[in-house]
Amino acid sequence: MKKRILCLAVALGLAVVLLSTEKAQAIPAFARLYKVECNTCHTIFPDRNSFGDAFRKNSYVWPGPLPEHAEEGTQYTAPQGKAGGKEWLVAITDQVPVSLWVNHDFILNRDKTPRLDLNGETELELFTAGNFRGKAGWWAEYNFKPDADIGEVFIQFRKVFGSPVNVKAGRFKPKLSLWKSNDSATLTSYGYNDMVVGANPAQIVPDFVSGIGNPFAIDREQGGVELNSVLGNRLFAAFGAVTPPEKTGNGPDYYGHLSVRFGGTDFNGNEPAISLVEESIWDNLALTFGAFGYVGTSNTFENVFDHDIKFKNDFRRVGIESEVLYKKLRLRMNAIFGQDAHPQQPAGLSGSETSRFYMAQGQYIFMRNILAAMRYENQYIEHEGVTHRYVPSVVYAPWQNVRIALEYVYEIQPIHEVDPAFQAPVVFKQHFINREYTCRLTFAY
Repeated sequence: MKKRILCLAVALGLAVVLLSTEKAQAIPAFARLYKVECNTCHTIFPDRNSFGDAFRKNSYVWPGPLPEHAEEGTQYTAPQGKAGGKEWLVAITDQVPVSLWVNHDFILNRDKTPRLDLNGETELELFTAGNFRGKAGWWAEYNFKPDADIGEVFIQFRKVFGSPVNVKAGRFKPKLSLWKSNDSATLTSYGYNDMVVGANPAQIVPDFVSGIGNPFAIDREQGGVELNSVLGNRLFAAFGAVTPPEKTGNGPDYYGHLSVRFGGTDFNGNEPAISLVEESIWDNLALTFGAFGYVGTSNTFENVFDHDIKFKNDFRRVGIESEVLYKKLRLRMNAIFGQDAHPQQPAGLSGSETSRFYMAQGQYIFMRNILAAMRYENQYIEHEGVTHRYVPSVVYAPWQNVRIALEYVYEIQPIHEVDPAFQAPVVFKQHFINREYTCRLTFAY
């Protein structure tokens, strides 16, 4: 009881301090570079708005005319009379946009010890991005904690040979979903980003066999090459070939993405023409639809009981998505379908597995700096069962580069237990319920 009173007092104290904070103009790398506010490209960071999406698709080159207060040479074009016949030198930028990202979590879960963990996960990430004379854009990131690993590192050449096609090369997350994993103001990533098939089978697997499942996940960096292009302002297409880190044979995996937008700001950052005489619903409405496909295969393995039998996991993922944006209301929906031939590699003891994932999320922004969201996820993996997630959240940004988010995850998972009659794990009707509150403090600079 005392802990509850203490938590409530701390929460109320924070609320009083934060709600009384005046609006400030603290802005991270790109905002500093172009001298604009963070909400030019974001609603509540890191959630991108339509213009921020266009900026990213345009290889971090500002779409259209530069902002009024941006300095000359911000796009790294050659100053008149200073190239001196060595135009290539101008590609060396005077300043490199660098940003720092910091998260710290406070977690309350009654089924864990300690129930209230004030020393939850802390994340520290450094990233940089920009463009060379408007001809190519780059992105690089490093996560110091908890992963201590390099994230995406790539360069994208713009409009190669005068065509509308951009070429991306390096280590990156394939363009599949409409939304990147960090393209949301809420805390937990969408469940499909980390969904792995075959890792928790409700089947007998001998102790000496290490079945890891198919390591493929949508939100995972891979080395590869991608061709992408904005066609006619409102159609975006991407096709690529990638090689997962663990793959040593059987060639690359392939993927494709196609999206279209009706109304609102287009993929090149152009705002819709608004009539001053007659109001139209399209003045404030934007509809975006997307579809993607991924075809991959694993390394070739030997069966643990008969080495003459070799197999590999051929798998595919297909997804359809939609987003509705009307003023301050945003709705997102998707459905992803998968098929794996032998996902329990290298065990290979089971047949194929199908998987499905459905998600729907609605969010609304109040007073420019408060966001409320509700998300539902339905995840089905054959031999594992169905998982349901209900995720309400509230986000408050006292400044444009600081946010405090509170999220509650109510997760219903199937229980795998051994049936004495059959001596095999089965999925019981009973469910394990996981309930967790997370409060996250984030700032970027």
